[in-house]
Amino acid sequence: MTRPRPGQPARRLRWLRRLGQVVHAGTALLAAGLIGLLALLAYVLVEFAEPSIRRFGFGFLSSSTWDGIHNVFGAWPQIGGTLITSALALLLAVPVALGSAIFLSEIAPSWLRSPVTYAVDLSAAIPSVVYGFWAYLVLVPLDAQTIEPGLSWLSGGRGPFSAPERFTGSDLFTASIVLAVMMLPTISALSREALRAVPRTQRESALSLGATRWEATRMSVLGPARSGILAGVILGLGRALGEAIAVTMVIGNIPILPGTVFSSGTTLASWLVTGFSETPPGLEQDALIELGVILLVVAILVNVLARLILARFRDREGEEPPRPLWRRRRRLRGPLLPTSASAPTATRVPTGSAFLRRRRARRAVLWAAIVVTAGCTVLVVLPLASVVATAAQLGGSAVLQPGFYSGTTPIGCNARAGVTCPVGGIGPEIQGSLVMLGLAALIAVPVGLLAGIYLSEYGRNRFGRTVSFVADVLTGVPTILLGVVVYVVFLMSYHDAAHSALSGGVALGLIMLPIVTRATEEALRTVPVALREAALALGFPRHRVTGRVVLGCARGALITGILLAGSRAIGDAAALLFTAGGSNFYLQNLTTPTASLPWFIFQNFNSPYLNLQTDAWGAVLVLLLIMLVVSIGARLAVRPVGDAAGAG
Repeated sequence: MTRPRPGQPARRLRWLRRLGQVVHAGTALLAAGLIGLLALLAYVLVEFAEPSIRRFGFGFLSSSTWDGIHNVFGAWPQIGGTLITSALALLLAVPVALGSAIFLSEIAPSWLRSPVTYAVDLSAAIPSVVYGFWAYLVLVPLDAQTIEPGLSWLSGGRGPFSAPERFTGSDLFTASIVLAVMMLPTISALSREALRAVPRTQRESALSLGATRWEATRMSVLGPARSGILAGVILGLGRALGEAIAVTMVIGNIPILPGTVFSSGTTLASWLVTGFSETPPGLEQDALIELGVILLVVAILVNVLARLILARFRDREGEEPPRPLWRRRRRLRGPLLPTSASAPTATRVPTGSAFLRRRRARRAVLWAAIVVTAGCTVLVVLPLASVVATAAQLGGSAVLQPGFYSGTTPIGCNARAGVTCPVGGIGPEIQGSLVMLGLAALIAVPVGLLAGIYLSEYGRNRFGRTVSFVADVLTGVPTILLGVVVYVVFLMSYHDAAHSALSGGVALGLIMLPIVTRATEEALRTVPVALREAALALGFPRHRVTGRVVLGCARGALITGILLAGSRAIGDAAALLFTAGGSNFYLQNLTTPTASLPWFIFQNFNSPYLNLQTDAWGAVLVLLLIMLVVSIGARLAVRPVGDAAGAG
């Protein structure tokens, strides 16, 4: 056995201490980069919108004119359309999502709860371009032919439901339905978790006094969970305010203030999609970027409010629960259980036939609540089922052909007698999506992991809480703004690559970065403190404990976070429309425009050629299959901490 030379342990100790300091400083610097990213986002948008801000001032918010010929621009039609569609979507989504959350949390049997919860969570992962394509083909005709005429007739043709000259289906009402469909999984999932966070004793105390399951939920669960439910509603509103692609595909995109919800209109995000890529540099492009500034401010305010409510809700989870049900019996119409005739009059309940009628009425209310909440759950899952069925019907013939995965986009045609359309493929789109996803992963995964390590292991201070808060806000920033900023930065610094795979990869990396960071932080915090303390007690330095013990125990959850971030990035169309450009050919180098699956779907959703629509629906099926594989892989990757520790 070789003895260490004199002074060697001290030198090794100093080296390890310095290495730990480097790890601490390096992870802190990368974590601070998230604050820098948000600041850069705001700076670029304000800087390039400055000419429009100086010229129009606050009048830009109230003007209704958008005239590119005379350089007169106003944002009120876009702001009004955003407010109308978001408000109507909330009215449609909140009751349904809350009913679904109550059913899955309080009523559904265990054998049904897990698969339905999985379907609801999977609905949240569907890309917006897929929802938009489905809405354009399914909802637009349905609204134009049935729903909108019926609502106009029921309202007597007055007010917001007054009939336009012609029902087109491409209007504010359809856009609101699409937004509601996209909000439902988010609000339902967060409301479900808020309901589950209420202590079981709250329910049991109500049930022990004779309350039905619905009465126990209404009186003992909904009240304590209201902060979490409200936060879910606000986060759903944030998605509605920033949604671009799906709304663009169904709203009509006319910059007017309509007098009815059945008229075409536009929103802040959809007008950016419609006009930015086709507008040359000048005052109109500056005005479009100012729309992005407005959208960024609104998105940040909404997300900050939601995070504050969620933080307050989490802080109150450990507090003393609300007063038990017996303390609030005076609020009830009467005791839940019958009492004897000798009981005081104030607490006596009807007996005999009156009591039976009361019990039947309460049971009827219970069954009505079960039916209504189960129906709400069906409404939440129904769009997913309709999307899958429509994609299988219209794109199934394409995905069954082996050449579909390697071929290029065919010449558009419609098959008829004596004419056979060429078989197409999405090979360039698959290649481009994978290349940009790889570039995004090279940016987001190492930076996000190291930033998450800082937040979990070193960030138990004000700076760490600020970075974590900014990461939460960045996850709610509309991706279209990230695409605009990346495009503008490349346009000024590397003009030839403004529309390229490199630009698209950077945009997707910025989308993934806050997700990977927060997922890493939450995954590492699930590792028991006792494991860290045991390793530290053996003399291991802190950075080695993090690298060897903590990361090893949480690797399943880390893989889940990376997979979920990648699934969101690969299906994003808004950012890629500004950065990747588009192509029908295989990628030759990283500085040229590239094809992608979301771009291909968006370009062909209203194509007059049936073979291109078939290929687009085939691309939808491929995207849905990717989401399904990612979701299953994420669930399989997560293992209990104890198992992970034992395996490590």
